[in-house]
Amino acid sequence: MFIDQLNLNQVRIFECVYRTKSMTAAARELHLTQSGVSQHIRSFEDMLSVKLFDRINQRVVPTASAAILYENCKRSLAGLEEAFSELQAEKNQLSGRVHIGMPTEFGYNVVIPLVAKFTEKNPGVRFHFRLGYGAEMNSLLLRGEIDFAFVDEFAMDKKVKTSPVYDETLELCASPELTKKAGNQDRAFFEGLRYVDFSKDEMILRRWFKHHFNDESWRLPIRSTIEDSQGVARLVIAGVGVGILPGHLVRKLEKDGVKLNVFKGKSGALKNTISVALLKERSHTRSVDAAFEFLTKEIESVNTKKKPL
Repeated sequence: MFIDQLNLNQVRIFECVYRTKSMTAAARELHLTQSGVSQHIRSFEDMLSVKLFDRINQRVVPTASAAILYENCKRSLAGLEEAFSELQAEKNQLSGRVHIGMPTEFGYNVVIPLVAKFTEKNPGVRFHFRLGYGAEMNSLLLRGEIDFAFVDEFAMDKKVKTSPVYDETLELCASPELTKKAGNQDRAFFEGLRYVDFSKDEMILRRWFKHHFNDESWRLPIRSTIEDSQGVARLVIAGVGVGILPGHLVRKLEKDGVKLNVFKGKSGALKNTISVALLKERSHTRSVDAAFEFLTKEIESVNTKKKPL
């Protein structure tokens, strides 16, 4: 491959000669001798086996091949310069990119408002988010595609370190219209309702009934399934069925004026622990470390106070 033989200095000299259309001007700009510039260009041409400049009346005239090469070299050198500048700037102030993974609704309702606070004080930091559940976040962390992630209760790879930061409550919710004739909330009452869930296996619903009634063997007619909390919320609000929603989403909907009937159950709130996860051996920039520390502390504080976001 040509890249294995490439001398970056030759690329820089070529770019300068092409742009200035002069060996002399390029030598002056690069603080080299004219003969040194000429020798680098000849070596570059020999390596490529392509003529880059014609020498006509003591002037250098770029060939068609040079024009093709120049456009690509210009973009590549500009990209390298931008990357180097970003690395240097990161030493003095927080800047660059932070890649975070998170569950959709927890991300929207908890993480993103806190990221907004962080960026107010650190405007040079840019964030990229990936939405998904624990299994996907586990793979992204192992491949180095995200810096850290917030994950629900999932058995992560042993190379991934996790620390609990938030106890997400799981609420069984219904539209008031669907339950306005509610009587005693016994087995017959609950089995007489219709339900919506995240998956056909009814795992989350049955977890709620196991927690509150110590029994999973309920007949739960599932009307619809959708793999998204916002989707479940819309189905619940529309009266399609009763479903499980995270507590922070319930609070947001109620704040927006949506009326929901939230069943209390018999054993206190059912909790889903959210943990922050990162690959143990991976190095991070100062910006990633700062964002990780800030978000972790803020989410732990929110969890302790359970204050509205």
